[in-house]
Amino acid sequence: MAEVPKHGSQLDRIEGLLAQVLDRLTRMEERQNAQSAQIESHAAQIAEQSSRIRELELANAVANANTSALKGRWAAAGAVALVALGAIGGFLSRLVAPGILG
Repeated sequence: MAEVPKHGSQLDRIEGLLAQVLDRLTRMEERQNAQSAQIESHAAQIAEQSSRIRELELANAVANANTSALKGRWAAAGAVALVALGAIGGFLSRLVAPGILG
């Protein structure tokens, strides 16, 4: 009797293909876990940056409010100075004008 060459049965081929599929699924799962860890890391970084931005926006708003208040104070001081200079100018004009005109 001639011996039939053994190339593997259909069951062996199916088992081989299943092993390949399981290997691919395992690698996909590992990549998914690694990507999940990266996403969590990025989410933590975004939360940290968000809190920093919030703090900077608050500090900027406070600085802008203080600047506006200071501008108002300087405007008031300038107005008082102009009134004082006007009064001094009026006083000097009354002193000097009679001597020039007269």
